Amino acid sequence: MGRFVGLGNRYVAAALAVGLIGGAAIAAGPFAVLAGLDRGRWQFKVIGGAVAREVCAPDPLRLVQLNHPGAPCARFTIEDAADHVTIQYNCGPRGYGKTTIKVQDPGQIRLDTQGISSDGRPFDTSYEGRFAGACAPPPR
Repeated sequence: MGRFVGLGNRYVAAALAVGLIGGAAIAAGPFAVLAGLDRGRWQFKVIGGAVAREVCAPDPLRLVQLNHPGAPCARFTIEDAADHVTIQYNCGPRGYGKTTIKVQDPGQIRLDTQGISSDGRPFDTSYEGRFAGACAPPPR
């Protein structure tokens, strides 16, 4: 039985290495679908809801971690297609998530995200996202 445990550990190590390499690829450059998005302020509305939320995203990759803004997280590519991308991320004790961004045009997206927030609560939300202009300058 010990022989199988060691073999399993090698498979786990290989899977982690592949995941880390995939995560490094995300950090090295934007996905083509994200690279085409407008940079700046985005307004998100929960599908079927009325309340909007604004996010400054000078880098569209920032939209992947909508519920974990600014947290250092490891990212792993699940799917990278011409019109959408799905990325899973893990922020350690700050939670984790999986986000799919489907681009309808450079200023309009659908963002589906689910996971566990930094306060330990689950989330599973779908948003309509629209580009809203430049980010506000930082306060002086």
